[in-house]
Amino acid sequence: MRRDVGIRYGPHLAAASVGYVLFSYASVPGVVVETFGVGFTAVGLLMSGALASFVVVQAVGGRLVDDRPTVGVLLAVVVANAGLALVMDLTTSFAVLLALRTVWGLAGGLAVTVCATHLSRVYEGPTATWQQGLNGAMFTGGGAVAFLVTPVVVAQTGWFGVHAVGALVSIPAIVALWAARSRADLTTPRTADGQQVATDGDAAELPSRLEVVRSPIVLLAAACNVATLGAYVTLSTFVPAYFADLGIVGPMSAFALFVASFGRVGGGIAVLRPDIHDGRVIAGAAAVGTVCLFGLLAGTGSGQTAILVVLSLIALASVSLPFGAIFKTTAAATSRDATAVAFVVAIGNVAALVLPAVTGWIRDVTGDYGLAFAVVGALNLVAAVAGIAIARRG
Repeated sequence: MRRDVGIRYGPHLAAASVGYVLFSYASVPGVVVETFGVGFTAVGLLMSGALASFVVVQAVGGRLVDDRPTVGVLLAVVVANAGLALVMDLTTSFAVLLALRTVWGLAGGLAVTVCATHLSRVYEGPTATWQQGLNGAMFTGGGAVAFLVTPVVVAQTGWFGVHAVGALVSIPAIVALWAARSRADLTTPRTADGQQVATDGDAAELPSRLEVVRSPIVLLAAACNVATLGAYVTLSTFVPAYFADLGIVGPMSAFALFVASFGRVGGGIAVLRPDIHDGRVIAGAAAVGTVCLFGLLAGTGSGQTAILVVLSLIALASVSLPFGAIFKTTAAATSRDATAVAFVVAIGNVAALVLPAVTGWIRDVTGDYGLAFAVVGALNLVAAVAGIAIARRG
């Protein structure tokens, strides 16, 4: 294998493997309930535990690669992902499974940060945004595949394979990154003038990590990620139930993740035209998402099923579309690229933890999703304004 292939495609293969393990169990909630004798609240905790670790690990995620190449760290993350995927399917205790999912979330959260940092060092300009969008699509695409594959596997095994198949999905990433180790110098951090720091360079060449929270661009990108990631997780979680309320059945969770994947890829393609700024992509996508979400609010109970379905799918694609632009903008805003990405990932995943719970509570109290759509729509309006501010500063 050519070593540059590992540099270019290793992060995308890693993202697919992590996305698979993150979402795999969610495709068979009934099997989790039956196997471990728990309720559906406990099933939700398996996702919450992993996402909580996504947030917590960002405290050290940036530090791991701010001053060193990303290849070795990403290889270790993928190996941990594969190992934990196997171990999770060997336990017969729900408490142990929850603990393992939470520990796995540390590796999963690192993968998001290290992949984004890696790509920001290998690519520049619009190509960097395209690659970031593709990487985000690989995370959601891996989850979509898991929703289709896991029920088939479980039908034959009863349980084993729910996470363990993710170890098989990790093998191409491990091979690619292992082959790329001798080219790790291509993924070293960059100084303020864009030059890469030597692999054995002094960390003093990079500015203080406080530069991250002092950067208006990073703070604006964090606000955008709160809105768009929070909306993406909320919609992908509840779209199947929303469609069920409309009388539509089928593998809607997988379909929702595929829509999100196309949205993320589309966002990367949008900036390949040199006259389109990342901030404009963020603002435009968030604005479309806002209109669609408020359109869903206005259409609740109207009986216009086809219109509501189209609006919900466009909203999901729209809030997914800025992924690449947000992380490209974040990484380019400061020499502490990994710390900046870790900060934005952490803030966004806090929203991803909170908004689905709020949405579920609103659905229980009001009987529909109208107010939840309004909350998420308002956040995306803020993201649209923040995107305009990023474009003007750019």
